[in-house]
Amino acid sequence: MTLLRSIFQFKCPNCRVGSLFVNSNPYKLRDLNKMHERCSKCDLKFSLEPGFYQGAAYVSYGFQVLNSLIVFNLLFWFTSIHWKDIIYFILVFIIILTPYIVVVSRSVWIHLFVKHRSKNF
Repeated sequence: MTLLRSIFQFKCPNCRVGSLFVNSNPYKLRDLNKMHERCSKCDLKFSLEPGFYQGAAYVSYGFQVLNSLIVFNLLFWFTSIHWKDIIYFILVFIIILTPYIVVVSRSVWIHLFVKHRSKNF
């Protein structure tokens, strides 16, 4: 499994088989951010240290800014929508994407710090 596929399918960064989250659907808000303690396949502990996932907030912020810039530029340059209406559209877009961005950010964050081992478990 490739790195990007592992990130976006919320798999363990070590073995790329076990699941990071209790529920793989980020829009089930009750289970948003609920992660397994350890990987079911390789037994990697997902919480490397207290407060480890606070850094994922910076990744989330970067994704949201990037998405906002892309949406703004696409709508501003290729449609005749007024810029104030584009801002409202971006706000709705951000609200809709936030649960997905939150879990992807956590997945990206742990993949930055844990190296993949390609041996069989």
